[in-house]
Amino acid sequence: MKHYKILLLLCLSFLSTSFNSSHPIKLTSSLIEHNAKTNTFVMECRLFIDDFTFSINDTFTKNINLSNLSKTDIKGIESYFARYYKVSINDEYFPFKYKSSEVMEKQNVISIKFYRDIPKIEEGDQICIENTLFFEEFGFLQSNRITLRLPPFIEENYFDITSFDEPISLNL
Repeated sequence: MKHYKILLLLCLSFLSTSFNSSHPIKLTSSLIEHNAKTNTFVMECRLFIDDFTFSINDTFTKNINLSNLSKTDIKGIESYFARYYKVSINDEYFPFKYKSSEVMEKQNVISIKFYRDIPKIEEGDQICIENTLFFEEFGFLQSNRITLRLPPFIEENYFDITSFDEPISLNL
């Protein structure tokens, strides 16, 4: 828990600075939680607004308005995350579904929440997570941080992805 608080404070310090122009920090922060009672994954991802709109526009949607998302924008966000943020269980891919979002303009941050119904996770299952958000645009400058909570198998674990490395592979 102490590591989580340190990571959260570090991320908040990066994300709480207001930028008038392009910012030097290329970072995403996400939390994936498993609810064993409902067999769902809930994921929240925080991204810099300017990086996200730069990356998503013209490929997945046109002129996205993050403060007032249309159905087309939401489909574009789901498609974007389906391409760049993949989670699979036993080699079966489970793309996230958009739940909600919050724009924090002063901090230049958007927090997007997703969910996904999944099969019951059991001992011996393999979970793979691949987060390649913004690596095509920013290369080695980009860092994607993930906190994973998967009770009862993993109370909390942290990952820092800094390139197109192999996916995070966990054997439960």
